Amino acid sequence: MTTLKNLFTLLLCALLGCTSPSTQQQDADRVSTLQASYATRFDISGEKLTVREPWPGAQSPISYSLGKSPQRVVVTSTTHLPYLELLGLTDRLVGFPGTQYISSPAFRQQVASGAITELGPDGNINLELLISLNPDVVFAFDMGSESTTLDKITESGIPVVYNADYLESSALGRAEWIKFFGAYFDKEKAADSIFNHITNRYDSLQHLASQAAIHPTLLSGVLYGDVWFMPGGQNWAAEFYRDAGGEYLWADDSTSGWLEISFESVFNKARHADYWIGTSTFNTREELLSQDARYGDFAAFQNDRVYNYSKRRSPSGGYDFFESGYARPDRVLADLIAILHPELLPDYETYYFEKLP
Repeated sequence: MTTLKNLFTLLLCALLGCTSPSTQQQDADRVSTLQASYATRFDISGEKLTVREPWPGAQSPISYSLGKSPQRVVVTSTTHLPYLELLGLTDRLVGFPGTQYISSPAFRQQVASGAITELGPDGNINLELLISLNPDVVFAFDMGSESTTLDKITESGIPVVYNADYLESSALGRAEWIKFFGAYFDKEKAADSIFNHITNRYDSLQHLASQAAIHPTLLSGVLYGDVWFMPGGQNWAAEFYRDAGGEYLWADDSTSGWLEISFESVFNKARHADYWIGTSTFNTREELLSQDARYGDFAAFQNDRVYNYSKRRSPSGGYDFFESGYARPDRVLADLIAILHPELLPDYETYYFEKLP
């Protein structure tokens, strides 16, 4: 069976003219002047892009040469989409796994028109269909379980570029991956300009929040089974809460990932918290209570101060917060300041967050 699949791949590549990784390396003729200031997972050095840790626990970095700007690309995460859209590259995307989760109106229109092909569920990409699209490159992420599929894509002759933005520990570090895409697509000036705008606005908003007279306390997350999942004290979400002038009750925790805590522990510490921000897929107070009536005992619930990132959703329920929010931390910060300190942004309308009805 393996021999037949390999033969099929070779024949299909011969017909479609798949580009091999070695060919891509030979095309390198550009030098980028971009530098990463906040991101820690990639470097730009002359004619090379280097991903320091392409997946968790990777033993060595991977470098990519800057060749010709690819015209036909596939990406495997909704978080990759805003980089393309911000850089004016929406027409380059030809395939995506799980198109129903796309929130961007521009990309959804292309899906509807047939310009973007559905490649199957994430983690189970239709390899033959992907090869038939003849992409110049596939931008992928690997959390440790996707290597088999990605290896098959590489073996077919299609270059795979690893995106490790999700491993960044800071909001601005993750957003700075627009420079990675900017360098790869020969859009350095645009990427630098866009990121400078984002950082300048973020810094300005953070300074505004620092002038607040009070720092409301807050909790985050919900129960999954018997365990409450919430951001660790060094998680990027906790960074947002701090920069927005809030007092996250688990801010002194040293975890950069996610905490798993019992309901009783959360209740004892956050029963009187002023705000509850981030309730997963629960978008109404009734939905929260239907899962666990004890949610109603929190002061934030009783005082109608529960907010979620549910304001912008795709027709199939995808949250734009988890698509464009990572690329636009300035919007996220503005939303949180407007919630915690409405007097500081009296005319601002939130972009991602809304109060649970």
